Amino acid sequence: MSVIAAGYPAGLTPREDQVLGLVGLGLTNRQIGGRLGIAEKTVKNTVTMVLAKLGLQRRAQAVIYVTVRRITADQAAEGSPHRRA
Repeated sequence: MSVIAAGYPAGLTPREDQVLGLVGLGLTNRQIGGRLGIAEKTVKNTVTMVLAKLGLQRRAQAVIYVTVRRITADQAAEGSPHRRA
C-alpha cells in the first residue's frame, strides 16, 4: 500500500506526518525530538522536507494546515453514519 493511499497528505512519510502533527500542536523542534527520541537537527530537517512537500514556506503555515486538517476530520466524523449519539 502506498503512503498516499494510507492517508498521508502530499506524499508525506508516516514520520513526516507525525512530526507535522506535533508542529501543529505548537511544539518546538527540541520538544518534538525529545518526544520522538530523535535529534533536534533531524526534526529540523524533517520539518524542512514537510514544508517543501506541502508547498509551505513557514512553520506557522504548517500549524494552520494541521488545524484545518483536524477540523475537517472532526466534521467528517460527525457526519459519519456510523457515529453513535
